[in-house]
Amino acid sequence: MKTLSLGFFLFAFCSSLLSADRPNIIFILADDLGWGDLGCYGHPYAKTPNLDKLAADGTRFTKFHATGVTCCPARTGLMTGKFPATFQKYPADFGFGSRVTITELLKKNGYTTGHFGKWHIGSVMEPGTYGIEVIGAEEKEGGKRRQAAGDRSRDAPMYDQAISFIEKHKAGPFYINIWDHISHHPVNPSPAVLERFEPLELDESKFTPAMREKFDTCKKLGGDPAAHLRAFLADVKSMDDEIGRLLAKLDELGLRENTLVVFSSDQGAAPLQDPTTFGDKKKKRLKHPQGTDIDDIRLNAMGYAGPLFRGGKHTDLEGGVCVPFIARWPAKVPAGRVDDQSVLSGADWLPSLCAITGIAINAADFDGEDSSKALLGGVHVRTKALFWKTNTERSDPSLLEGAWKLHGTQRRNSEVTLFNLADDPGEKNNLAEKEPEMLKKLTAQLNAWTATLPKTYEHGTSKEE
Repeated sequence: MKTLSLGFFLFAFCSSLLSADRPNIIFILADDLGWGDLGCYGHPYAKTPNLDKLAADGTRFTKFHATGVTCCPARTGLMTGKFPATFQKYPADFGFGSRVTITELLKKNGYTTGHFGKWHIGSVMEPGTYGIEVIGAEEKEGGKRRQAAGDRSRDAPMYDQAISFIEKHKAGPFYINIWDHISHHPVNPSPAVLERFEPLELDESKFTPAMREKFDTCKKLGGDPAAHLRAFLADVKSMDDEIGRLLAKLDELGLRENTLVVFSSDQGAAPLQDPTTFGDKKKKRLKHPQGTDIDDIRLNAMGYAGPLFRGGKHTDLEGGVCVPFIARWPAKVPAGRVDDQSVLSGADWLPSLCAITGIAINAADFDGEDSSKALLGGVHVRTKALFWKTNTERSDPSLLEGAWKLHGTQRRNSEVTLFNLADDPGEKNNLAEKEPEMLKKLTAQLNAWTATLPKTYEHGTSKEE
């Protein structure tokens, strides 16, 4: 009898961690936000009190990897649990085809689903797509990207809609994507938003050499790094303010305890480039509150990869694919924890949520794996390698296996690079010649994966972002 009671207790306990609780789920995804762009990730000037508090109340992960280096590929992995290069038809143009999405699975299992903000996952954006019942705050309004209005963020409309959705469906369970445009170009905060972020006296020594190179580029192009960094951080702070409003609404409605809130970014910080290299060479100027011109808003691309990484958006370097990831679910996700052991991927989002909500799937159908153990306080040890490649035939692939990162090449006379991230997270010391056996092993593994990919890719009219 005691054995039966114990077994029943364990069953009940496990069920409480998984399907029985059926938490509400809110997934907030920033755009082009670097690993080091939040206060809780060590930025010396960022003001992100709400996200910092979210991390303090939950777990902050340091080794979460995006599945792509531009907007659509990163979202593809999150929605489908598949690496984006496996799609022959580019999802931004053609959608996900026959692949199942996390929103479809949750909808079929009793969740009310919503999506607010950026889309970039197919040409059809209407209720019912991918099992999403409510879709709001479209990416563009009147053909133009939304800009900041008053003292709120440019993404305020999507947060207002998301809050209304939560109020309407507070009985739950619900799942919503809130996919920000911040901090994607154009980073162009209103004067009112800028005024709320005090003038910045920049000490460049507080940043890495890679970031100081970005400051130098800014100067060469006639910009003031302090002014541009201030504009970037003001934009990020305005997003943090909206997140604060959302979290306060959860508290007001009594939904805090059984809502899993996750924050991440689609890929790393965008590079700072000469504005004259872009198709639209027309100068766009924004007046500083003090009346000083802030040069072309392209120079506001002041995202930071943090103290460990180099690279950013458009690269498979850790600065491009390793991004912030914060999770809070009181009593389930440990508070105040920093997980610097678990290597996670955006492709894990679908199988992990299925495990948490009790949805049965065939794990072999997905590239990601169930990493819910890490969310619930354990350490996730990967059994599958992570792979990156863009949806073009001759693009260079990369893989991460354990601590080893291999950047392969499909071009003649192009260098293959191999790094041990345990000793060299900045990927500066190429070990390809010193570690021939590891190079051989990982090259064979990478080649075997690329051999499974489509031989050609089909694209439509969408642009990479």
